[in-house]
Amino acid sequence: MLHLNWSKKLSRISNAYREEAQSCPVLPGNMQRSDVQRLMRRVAPAIGMNDGQLTVMLAMIDETRPSDWIDPSIEPVCFAMQSNIASLTGKDERTVRRVETVLENVFRFIRKDVAMNGRRCRFRRSDGSEYRQGIVFTPLIKAIPRLVELEADLNSGRVDRAVLKQKISAAKRIVKKKLMDLQPRFPEDSTLRDIAGEFLSWPTRFYASVSVDELREHLGEVSGVVDKLMAFADMKQRMSARPDKDDRQYIQDTTQETSVCCNETVDKRTAHKWADTQSETAQPNGSADCLENKHEDRTAEHNSEIAEHLTPIRLFYLCSEEMQLHIQISQGNRPYPDERDFTNGAIDRLQALGIHPSAFNDAVEQMGNLAASLCVLIIDRNRFHPVTPVKCPGGVLRAMTRRHTSGQLNLNRSLFGLMQRKDHW
Repeated sequence: MLHLNWSKKLSRISNAYREEAQSCPVLPGNMQRSDVQRLMRRVAPAIGMNDGQLTVMLAMIDETRPSDWIDPSIEPVCFAMQSNIASLTGKDERTVRRVETVLENVFRFIRKDVAMNGRRCRFRRSDGSEYRQGIVFTPLIKAIPRLVELEADLNSGRVDRAVLKQKISAAKRIVKKKLMDLQPRFPEDSTLRDIAGEFLSWPTRFYASVSVDELREHLGEVSGVVDKLMAFADMKQRMSARPDKDDRQYIQDTTQETSVCCNETVDKRTAHKWADTQSETAQPNGSADCLENKHEDRTAEHNSEIAEHLTPIRLFYLCSEEMQLHIQISQGNRPYPDERDFTNGAIDRLQALGIHPSAFNDAVEQMGNLAASLCVLIIDRNRFHPVTPVKCPGGVLRAMTRRHTSGQLNLNRSLFGLMQRKDHW
């Protein structure tokens, strides 16, 4: 009688298992077992899973059948005994037992369907059904969408870190450039000595342990020093410069319909023509599908017109609307944008344009912050070129860098082409 009752109980369990197995959850999309393991490696630190727990879990996943993760009629189960997992991971059975408990009760990634003595097994019955006992990973499959969202958030954080580090590097290059220009002219100035000391105290690299908030705070610190140097240079220029009737004042561009914060208050200063961009960027011809190559016989005339009109405001209106927004955010309450704002705007556009940060870094190393940023400005705007729109921004930027290296790039001509098209819009 006892044997009959036990057989009936096993039959009921088997029938319930078969009913449940017909609707087992599976991995979403085209995910496979290997994708689950990769995902767990990425998110483990964020969910508080230590290396030992991750190692044991990955070893148990390895003992499952890959096809079971995508088969709605069956659950992925690890049948390996704790002693085997301990041997595979170099740990003792007690540690494996403790990790299983954490995975089930804390993370809720597994369900333990084992015998009273912990036995795990599987065998096929006469009716063709399979009886299984072991570590079931169905709860992990159910948690996959949540873990994928977490991975996306982590990737976004990594992007934020990369963007902040690029902006910090760009701002530090501006500080270094300004110091190299000003210190020989004012060697005894205490302000410059203090700024130089602060510059030398900054870290040259950032480790993974540095948080996004710390990076953002350091960017603010470096940007504050840039403000001090620019204010110092403007003050010295006003003190030493003699009035010249031919000097053009910085004129507000009122020909645009769009109202921007950089037009609110304008000091009467020199035109900020950024003459350094003429020597740095007037060489190359640029990528064939994004640079205007018309009227080659008027190159000298084009360059003179660019020198006349290449002001921050004029450049701002040549940018795409998206880049204008990023420039305005970087500009803050300052009356008009400067080099760092165009650099920050270009950095913020890299991901949207599909340009790898290394491509921009190579361009900066070859031609400097502003010229590289102008390349991004031109590429961004020429996505909508009426004849030859840019289809691969990253490839175009690398091509422009190569052309600059060989002396075949001419950003002035490209900017003039944008200005011509802008005048007809």
